Amino acid sequence: MANMNGNDSTMLNPEKNICDILKVIKNEEKTADSSHTAYKTKRDSKEIARGYKICCLDKAEESYDVYQDLMSCIVLKNYKKTEIIQKNVDDYCKKDDELEKLINESSKLINELRVKINEANDAACAMANCIKNCIPEPKNGGERKGAKGLRDIKEVYKLLSDITTKTSTLASKGQNAFNSTVNVAGIQTFINTCGLKSFAANLIDSMKAFKDFITENIKTTEKDVATFRDELNVVVEELAEVTCALYMEGTKEKGLYATRKFICEGECKDGLLDLSCDCEENDNCDDDDHYDSKNMKQQTVDKD
Repeated sequence: MANMNGNDSTMLNPEKNICDILKVIKNEEKTADSSHTAYKTKRDSKEIARGYKICCLDKAEESYDVYQDLMSCIVLKNYKKTEIIQKNVDDYCKKDDELEKLINESSKLINELRVKINEANDAACAMANCIKNCIPEPKNGGERKGAKGLRDIKEVYKLLSDITTKTSTLASKGQNAFNSTVNVAGIQTFINTCGLKSFAANLIDSMKAFKDFITENIKTTEKDVATFRDELNVVVEELAEVTCALYMEGTKEKGLYATRKFICEGECKDGLLDLSCDCEENDNCDDDDHYDSKNMKQQTVDKD
């Protein structure tokens, strides 16, 4: 109520109190609106950050899966095959050394046999020549046909022919065996099985380097997955906090607006209080002179 004596101009009347309250409400409403806008912007940025972290996590998981698939489907299988190849090459090289030793030994024995056979063939030829020179070969239909001596001579010549034929055949076979041994030795040298040893070593080194590379990338991408998962969880928590704050400020703004509307348009607007100026959208409640002039007017009315 107004001062009845009119001597206390500093006392606040109801309109002044309500106007002060409206000013506070309006300021808080503006503050809540600004905070709501700020939290909305922050929420949008957090949602963008969450999307970015989800994308990073998806890429990390995709890379992790790719390297795991490479390890399971390609690396381990081929690395095991490479180990088997290296083992077989080592075995082949060992057998190649043994084969080379056998070829050398066989070549030596065959060559010695060939020399002996040639010597026997030469001796048989010399013996045949000697016999022919000493005992002429009888002609068919010659004198003393059917005599024992003639039969013996013919038998000797027959045996001599058999001996020379056999020694000649053996000499030829011995030469063929020696030539075959030389050919086998040449083929064995041409194959060069031990040359595969360096290839197998390079292959196993390359596969080992590839396996180590994939293993290292599996570890790295696994760490990336864990890191991006943790970062995503942090952003999600921050987004939840910002969203709650956004809703709180929005609710607060609506509540303050409803309160101000209730004061200006509700039961308080019953004709007893003049709040038309204070409830205008762009009122001058912040102006102290406005309150003083209203106080003076109200005091004059009270006096009357």
